[in-house]
Amino acid sequence: MKKSIAVIGLSRFGLNLVEDFSKLNVDIIAIDHNKENVVKASEFVHNVIVADSTNIDALKEAGIGNVDSVIVAIGQNNPANLATSIITIIKLKQLGIIDITARADDKDSAEALKLVGATNIVLPLNIASERIAYKISSLDLVDYFNIKGDFSVAEIKVSKDFIKTAIIDLNIRNTYNLNILLIERKGSIIVPDKDTIIEPNDEVFVFGRRKDIPKISNLLT
Repeated sequence: MKKSIAVIGLSRFGLNLVEDFSKLNVDIIAIDHNKENVVKASEFVHNVIVADSTNIDALKEAGIGNVDSVIVAIGQNNPANLATSIITIIKLKQLGIIDITARADDKDSAEALKLVGATNIVLPLNIASERIAYKISSLDLVDYFNIKGDFSVAEIKVSKDFIKTAIIDLNIRNTYNLNILLIERKGSIIVPDKDTIIEPNDEVFVFGRRKDIPKISNLLT
């Protein structure tokens, strides 16, 4: 059975979510009070509705009470929008929705949204800036993703001058508290074991604590 997800708020962040979800095996309901945003979202999903998310009857009519998860993707660029997010979450709780993920643009907003019932908080501005900072600060870092807390995955480009070495001989796990999850080599994906050889120009996906990732970068480049 497909999971059903509602996205409330279809500005840039919400619209990106709808586009991403449209590529997955889920049922989506998308809602915004702005007709222009709804038209944009309709390019990706069929069930898109112009509605006031602070009105519980409008939420019921849209079928929100029957979904598994709701994402409140409304930005908090002004106090009115934060108030809309807060009221929306309260109405969702009244409908019996348990899994509510809310967008917050700062820590104060995050605390307020948690207090009224959000079960998960995402801070897209922080995520984006963190990825950009890591990529710009490292010549060999292809990409960077925060997973949870201080655990992250980094994609690192191995130097062309690197000497071929087996993962077990690098002793990465014991020395750096890191794990190599995947290796991309000439367009192919390799799921490595301890005997896998890392070669020059490989792209390796490394998992571990944020503070430890730069250590392996120096080893591979």
